[in-house]
Formats: sequence, C-alpha cells, structure tokens
Amino acid sequence: MERKLLLLALVLFSNLTLAQFTDDFSDGDFTQNPAWFGNTDKFIVEEQVLRLNDNQAGQAWLATASAVMDHTQWEFWVRLAFTPSNNNHPRIYLVSDSDDLSGPLNGYYIRIGKDGTDNKRLYFYRQSGETSVELLEGATNIATTTNNRLRIKATRDDAGNWEFWADPTGGELYLPQGNVTDNEFTATQYFGILCNYTVSNASGFYFDDFYVGDIIVDTTVPEVTNLMVTDPSTLELTFNKAVETNTAQNVNNYFVNKGIGPPAIAIRPDETPNRVILIFAQSFTEKEVYTLSVLNIADYQGNVMVPFTGNFTWYVPKEFDVVFNEIMANPTPPIGLPAHEYIELYNTSDFPINLQGWTLQHGTTERQITEGVIPPKGYIVLTHPAALDALEGFGNVVAIPGLSTTALTNAGTLLVLYEKNGPMISWVRYSDTWYRDPSKANGGWALEKIDPYNLCQGAENWKASTDPRGGTPGTANSVLGNNPDTEAPYVLRAGYVDHNRISVFFSESMNPEMLGNTGNYTIRNFAGAVTAAAVYFPDANKVELFLSQSLEPGVVYEVEVSQSLTDCAGNPLAGNRARVGMPEPADSMDVVLNEILFNPPDRGVRYVELYNRSQKIIDLKDHTLSSKDTISGVFTAIREITAESRLLFPGDYMVLTPDPAIVKSHYMTNNPLNFVPMTLPTMTNTRGIVVFASKGQQIIDMFIYQEDMHYVLLTDKKGVALERLNYHRPTQSRSNWHSAAQSAGFGTPGYKNSQFTMDPEGQQKVFEVYPRVFSPDNDGHDDLLNIAYSLDVPGYTANVSIFDSRGRRVRILTRSELLATEGVITWDGATDDNQKADVGIYIIHIELFDPQGNVRNYRKTAVLAARF
Repeated sequence: MERKLLLLALVLFSNLTLAQFTDDFSDGDFTQNPAWFGNTDKFIVEEQVLRLNDNQAGQAWLATASAVMDHTQWEFWVRLAFTPSNNNHPRIYLVSDSDDLSGPLNGYYIRIGKDGTDNKRLYFYRQSGETSVELLEGATNIATTTNNRLRIKATRDDAGNWEFWADPTGGELYLPQGNVTDNEFTATQYFGILCNYTVSNASGFYFDDFYVGDIIVDTTVPEVTNLMVTDPSTLELTFNKAVETNTAQNVNNYFVNKGIGPPAIAIRPDETPNRVILIFAQSFTEKEVYTLSVLNIADYQGNVMVPFTGNFTWYVPKEFDVVFNEIMANPTPPIGLPAHEYIELYNTSDFPINLQGWTLQHGTTERQITEGVIPPKGYIVLTHPAALDALEGFGNVVAIPGLSTTALTNAGTLLVLYEKNGPMISWVRYSDTWYRDPSKANGGWALEKIDPYNLCQGAENWKASTDPRGGTPGTANSVLGNNPDTEAPYVLRAGYVDHNRISVFFSESMNPEMLGNTGNYTIRNFAGAVTAAAVYFPDANKVELFLSQSLEPGVVYEVEVSQSLTDCAGNPLAGNRARVGMPEPADSMDVVLNEILFNPPDRGVRYVELYNRSQKIIDLKDHTLSSKDTISGVFTAIREITAESRLLFPGDYMVLTPDPAIVKSHYMTNNPLNFVPMTLPTMTNTRGIVVFASKGQQIIDMFIYQEDMHYVLLTDKKGVALERLNYHRPTQSRSNWHSAAQSAGFGTPGYKNSQFTMDPEGQQKVFEVYPRVFSPDNDGHDDLLNIAYSLDVPGYTANVSIFDSRGRRVRILTRSELLATEGVITWDGATDDNQKADVGIYIIHIELFDPQGNVRNYRKTAVLAARF
C-alpha cells in the first residue's frame, strides 16, 4: 500500500512538472529544461534570448509540453524588429492539442499585428482544425514601430474567462487589453510559438521570459516613487506600477498646501500608465518648499495605495547649474568598465533638476532627453539605449533615445546642454589632448573634470581618470580637487575675414555681454570704427568685428581690447593687443620651411616651422602642408593647416604640430602663441618630403629631408630638429641645414634658429670664409665654417677640399659641383671618415672652373677650435 501511494505521488509530481514551466534561456539552450521541438534548425539562443535565425521567407515554429489551462497565467516577452503585418507576425499558442503548430490543431493563440496602421494590436483566436476565429481585439496599438519590445500576460480561470494585458515598452506596466469568455476547449498538451515572415524579417523575431503556471495574484499596492516639478504649475508623479484611470484622474485625491489646493486637472497618460500629471490653477513660488498629499489611488487589481506626502520645490535652472563632469568617448579597449560611451552630468545647485525635455547636442546633432532627475550636488549618467543594461548598476543612468553608440568622437567634439525652454545651461568642447597621458588617450579611460565649480576652463580643468576601472560614472571623480580659475585671459591673435570684417581670438571663454560691446575695441592706424561685434557661441572665445570702412592692403593694424573685459570666472583681461591686416597671396619662397623635427623624442610629436621672409601678410588658412610622390609628382597626404584665419606677418615664425603643448614641454620657445595645431602629412624618422603650398597647389617651398643631413658626429638623432642655416639660401642645399644646437635643447620652435648664419655684409669677394675661428661642438655658437662665394656669371664648377697644417687632405667638400652665381658651402668639422678633425689651422683649397674650362685656384685658412 505504501509503495502504491509513493508511486501515485511521483506520477502526480511528474504531471505537475510537465503542466507548468518557465524558460528565460539563461542556460543558452532550448533543447532541454524544458525541451522545445519543431523547426529547431531555424532558431538560436543569442545573449540569453530565443531568436529566429532563418535566411529565407517562410514559417517556423517551436513547441514544448504544457498541460495546464485552468486557473492559469501565461506571460512572455517578445521583440519584433519590424512593424507586424499579415505577412510578418507571430502567433503564441497558449493551448494546443498538437505538437505541430503548422498543421491542423485545436487550441487558442495570441497574434500580434495585422495590415493597417490601426491594427498593431493583440488579437486572440480560437483554432479548430485549420479554421481560426477571432475572439478578441486588444484595446490599444502596442507594436507601431520598427523595433517593438512587448510583454504580454494572459489569464484564464476555471470557468473559461480570459483576460489579456500588455506593456508596449517590454516592462511590467501592464495595461488591460480586454477579456472574453470561451470554453470550447478545456484541455491542452502543448505551448508554442509560430512565426510568419518574409525574407527581410527572417531573423527579426525574439522571445524570452516564458511563464506558464498558476495565476500570480498581485497584492502590491501603488506607491509614489518620484515627484517632479515640470513647470511653475505642473507636477508629475511616478508610481511603482500602472494605476487605473478613474482614481488617478480624480483631482480630489491630490492636495498641495500653502494655498495651492487640489489640481485643476489630473491626467494619467495611456502610454505611461504609472505616471500622473497634475496641473494647478495657481503657480508655485520659486524656491518655496511645498507639500503634496496623495491618497485613494488604485491599480487595476483594486489594490489601494497608502496615503503619501512629499515635499517639492519649483526652481528655474541657471547657467552652469548642471555641468559636464565626465566623458567616456573612447571606451575600447575596456579597462574595467562596460565598453560603452557615456556622459556624466553634475548638479552644482541646491535643488533637484528635472532633465525631461532638455536637449543634448553632440557636434551638430541634437537629441532630446526624455527622463531623468539630478539630485542636488548629485550625478546622472547619459548613454545610448544599447548600453542601459550594462551601465544601470552605476546609479542614476538614463538612455537618450536615438543616441548613437559612437556619438562621442574620440578626437573630441562640442557638447551642449539646453534647458527644455531653450536656454543653454552648459557646454564643453573636449579634446583627446586633455588626457595628459597619450597611453590613456588610446581608449578605455574617461576624461574627468577636476573642479566642477570651475565652470569655463577646458584643458586646464580636465584629465584622464586615475580610477583603476578607467572611470567613475555616477560617483565623485577620481581626480576631484580644488582647481579655481585664477588665470587672467589674454588676446591670442586677430584674423582676417574680409575687407571690412576681422576676428579676435581669446585664450579662454569670455563674458559674452562684454565681448559683444563694440565700445571695447579700438584699431590703431585705422580711420574707421567698429560698428558691430558678433560673439561666437557657446565658446565665447571669439568675436567678429564689423568695420565702417575697408582695410588697406600692405598696412599692419593693431586691435586693442579694453582691459575691462573679464573671462567667465571674472578674471580681467591681461594681454589685450593683436596685429591684423589684409593678407596677400604668397609667391614662391615668400614663406620657407625653416625647421623640421621628423624624429621626435619619446612621448614627443613632430613639428614643422615656417618663416615669412617676405614683406607680405600671409594667411595660412589659404595654404596646405603635404608630401609629394617623387615619381608621379602628385601631392600626397594633403593637410589643411587651419580652417580659421591665421596671419603670418613679415619676419614671423609659425610652428605646425599635432600637439603644441607637448612640443612646448620638450623645447623652450620665445613665442608660445606662434603654434598651430594640425595633423601633419606622413613623415618618417629617416627620410621624407614636406611641401608648403597654396590650396591651388602652387608650391611655395619644398624640402626633401634625410637623416644623414644631421651633424655627422651626433650619436643619437632622436629629438633633434634639423634647422635651416639661412632662409635666403636654397632650401634643398644640404649645406643649408644642420642639427639644432645642444645648448638650445636640440630645437628652437617658434624663434630664430640656433644655427642661423647671416651672410657677410658689404662687398663680397669671389670666396669668403667665416667665421675664421669655428668650434664644431653643436653648442649653437660658430658650429660651422661657411665658404661663401659670389660669381660674375653662371656655369662655374668647383672642387673644394680641406687640408690640415701638414698638407694632408682631411675632407672633400665638393667635387665638380655646379655652382650658382652665389651661395655658401659649409664644413661641419668632420673628416671623410666621419671623425671630428683635430684642433688646429686648416687650409681650404678651391679649384674653380669657368664655363670655358679655365682654372683658378684659391686658398683660404680657418682655425678649428675647441672649448675646454
């Protein structure tokens, strides 16, 4: 008897197990626990979600054992990556007496969507054999987009009463879709899914979180989880669950103290059934603390809330109440955080700030923020929808609809935050140079703001995170510190726009109101006046001045800015002057390549220095830097120098480099403002071609550099710039280039070259040697012996050799070299076997052949000295 009872218990337990089931596919398998069967070759489990995986149009189904339908609840999640129609829709069989869902059967199923814009609903059918009869049409359209995420719940009691619920967002805020009574079939053996699809949607069906079992009675009461003030007379309540319309829209269930009273209108939106919007007849006073009381709100199951009271304050956000505080622009390779882009905002005010309806601009693209509240002195993390699940564990995280997974440019871009009524609240124009660590700029590390109350500074107030995870989303920054802006702003430069417009650039963001006052500008040597001033927003570090009359060619003007101007932090202007003028087109050799660092030091960058040897004002905006194919003669790797006017005045130097700050950290410079950040053309450490040309590809100067042009006795050429000796001599003459002096730090970016050699003044003889005493130790002082010549006609050739005082030849400088009518040949003190010549007296022997073949011999002497 005991064995029979045990056997009966085991049978009942086995039947119960087969009768109800759950499956969230977390095991990555659908062939067991429970076992699904059917077109198993057309489905896969992908990221713990069941997905159709066909490659052609057709029909596919899966079924699993299920034998319960009395007092039963069916629940599931489905994603349709298309808008459903007659040709593309799923059926979810709640009841079936056949394991083949594609053939005749007796049962019930839910269908999602038909043809027609108003038919994207839940439909409930009874199927008898091959005939289907529609029993119910859902109350609302739930699948109207091209990417629908839905959660559906159905229940049936013992008497055959069916009820249907759906959340069109895929959550659990169920809205009633209808009810119907049908008792045609009272037994079942299988549950399953059937997909009908065209080829374009053959992989667009997803299913998850199946539950078939006893009805789960909801006894949870509604609770207010959030209270927000959206405007001076409107409150928005968020509940923990969907609330039914009648009690939610009864204005007598709400009351605000201090004479406000109940709302005039209460709205429970259909699309967000857990939200209630309260509109009051009387406006709230800004910064006043009010109390809202709420009672009698019920859910669809009849559960009534416990009375609620909560405080709120209406506050109008001001500029910089919310600031950009952390930027993960390049999340790969990840260090310790999910590999997703994000932006962290910080609330500097003492009031909670609702971001609903605000706008985030990245570059030129704008996206609306649909939700989110930042608590006082608190944080919120903004990201793209695909990253929400991975980042939601970091606290107050909100996904911005439509935000791209790669919205944040690695190299940097402009970010602007606008309040919903339009005013700009905050902005930042970040750059990958702000990391202050090239290795961290390669990915996985966030940029963090040092002092969130230093509102306007850029690079000076940002650096790479030091947190071992790579960032600190939702919490205080790892680099947090006191870093106030106490630095005085100054005028960087002035630029040319057209004959009666100029621009003035500042070192940092200025007070926009002051910047736009025309009375703050005067122009020396200019008879006209400034008639208007246009400020460039949001940066406010540039202003365009409109002039009453045209600028004159060839005149150098000076813009003077009132020192009453202040930056964003209130620091008064320091340097307040800049030259400006009307630029002219550059001709060949007006601007020359004057210094090149092609083999930078460790953690350094390359640079190219230009020198304006003409009397013209040259605008670098109209020019490019490039390389050149020596076979085809075509320019390659053409790089724009600058998109904005950058004037190069007569006798001025300008350094072109990817990162001016890095160059300045390695080399001393007398002119820190004479740097232009740009991407250089392709250069190697041993050989290359650099071309400075107009945008019309007229070559202004070109230099073919080689590593062996360096001082021969240098053992390490890394970090040593190659300097031009004289900007009046030919660019390609090897004797016109030499390594920068060690005493000058091996580079002189932005100022006179350490090895610069001026041609001798006065009447020059056929050959002239200077200096008479030279010391080739690369200290920048008399390192080279110059053999200058001046000939009456072209066509001369020369042999130039160096002999020591005992008559031994130590160096052949030239052999049958065709000379120009004038020029310079240099000796760096090295012998033919690349050794440094001994200290002593040397004889320079010159054999000069005229065009008729006549020979003249010259002897000059010089002393090679050394410093001890």
